[in-house]
Amino acid sequence: MVFSMRDSARNPRIWIRLRIQGLEEKLARAVLEALKPDDLTAPAWLRIEERVEERDLVVYIETTENTPTRVGSLRNTVDEILSYTYALLKTIEETAKALKEADTADNVRE
Repeated sequence: MVFSMRDSARNPRIWIRLRIQGLEEKLARAVLEALKPDDLTAPAWLRIEERVEERDLVVYIETTENTPTRVGSLRNTVDEILSYTYALLKTIEETAKALKEADTADNVRE
């Protein structure tokens, strides 16, 4: 995670970049697509952008308003993205495991 705060009297901003490394590209793209709908409902002062770089999922979150309330909202957004991403990855992992076990059981019966 990278944290940056630019001190500028006109346009202070805070941004955070999250990088989740080592995913298969197909999995990274699935997570990206699951996160995208939240971008559409973000307030005007909050920008969320996701992309896949190689096998990494990169999420960029930025606020252009440097107030305690906005910083708290930025932190909450990061927490939500991390929690949602973790839950999504665990669900995919458990589903893949269950499907593999079911396939193995079907092959044993035949």
